[in-house]
Amino acid sequence: MSSKIGAIDVWAGVGKIKGTWPPEFTHIFDRYKASHKILEGVDPEIIIQEMDEAGVDKLIASSFQYKGVGINNDETAKICDKFPDRFIGCGTVDPREGMKAVREVERIVNDLHMKGIKLEPYQYADGIVGLPPNHKYYYPIYAKCVELDIPVTIQIGHTGPLLPSECARPIYFDEVALFFPELRIIGGHLGQPWHEEMMILAWKYPNVYVDTSARAPKFWPNSFKQYVATWGQDCVMWGTDYPLLDFKRCLDEIEQMGLSHEAKKKLLRDNAVKVFKL
Repeated sequence: MSSKIGAIDVWAGVGKIKGTWPPEFTHIFDRYKASHKILEGVDPEIIIQEMDEAGVDKLIASSFQYKGVGINNDETAKICDKFPDRFIGCGTVDPREGMKAVREVERIVNDLHMKGIKLEPYQYADGIVGLPPNHKYYYPIYAKCVELDIPVTIQIGHTGPLLPSECARPIYFDEVALFFPELRIIGGHLGQPWHEEMMILAWKYPNVYVDTSARAPKFWPNSFKQYVATWGQDCVMWGTDYPLLDFKRCLDEIEQMGLSHEAKKKLLRDNAVKVFKL
């Protein structure tokens, strides 16, 4: 059972959302039939209660900022400091800000005690064309992550909101993984419809991984389910993008997949411990 494993969710949101979501986001929330929690955020105490009920030990609490909406790095860090046994902070920056972004990465780790950086290529865009993760703007961020020994999670696959998708093709990691062999790279959100591309890259490179956030296990492609069960089990980590998806629903669906205990433990906990050095 997942409750005995002590699952770690590698992509989740905590706290109350500030600002009003723009229509390009509410569009996909409606498609997901997401609860009001996605619009408003959730109090940490309620999140912990849901974690306990589902058998989730810890989660990586990710900052999120888009046109003034979300939870910033300081707010995320404050919540994580209050519940250090349950929440682990992951900050975010805008690569277009150059040295300001690099210095923020350093502050995120050294002052706010976070364990990773999250980047979302569709955000660094004009609404039509995004900034792929092999663009030169990202490279100072990657170098700083290597120096600080933290992983970087990058959104991949078709973007749910009405924003650019092509910039999130997993193949852009190929160049990055070659140039930064010490950088631990996580492709967040499975990578559909390019999941086969993501799977091969994570299998090929010892420093590349894929997480399942924002994708309910029931709807994982069959090839990805096989990957989790067999040849890719060392490369995958479980995530929800909570509160977009609920912990219990996802873990119940994983339980129904019939994974071996070893494969399930790697997916739900062991790989996250390794990558985030928990």
